[in-house]
Amino acid sequence: MMTFIKQNVLLTIVTVGVIGGLLYYTLGMNNSSSSSTLLISTGDSSSSPASQKLLTSLTSLSTITLDSSIFTDPVFVSLTNFGVVIPPENVGRHNPFASFGNSVPQSQTTKLPVPTLGR
Repeated sequence: MMTFIKQNVLLTIVTVGVIGGLLYYTLGMNNSSSSSTLLISTGDSSSSPASQKLLTSLTSLSTITLDSSIFTDPVFVSLTNFGVVIPPENVGRHNPFASFGNSVPQSQTTKLPVPTLGR
């Protein structure tokens, strides 16, 4: 009998776990079924303090106005764009996973528009 347990340790652990789980489930159900209660929420969810705080924050956000005069300010207008122009690079293969004899030829370079900021 001992060699059977040694040879089948995993099976033994799973079996003991299943039996333990069944015992826990059946004994736990007997104890909790007599004292279980059903909770029903009859109040409005907006009456909780967290909901009230959220509604207050949303109301205060709707009253925010943005002043666009910052964009005409001389200091803002004098800012310089230090963006770097990215030179065009060679384009890779159409399908990088295809065999080398099966690639579809494409143009050597592709020029993409470079976004400009400010001016």
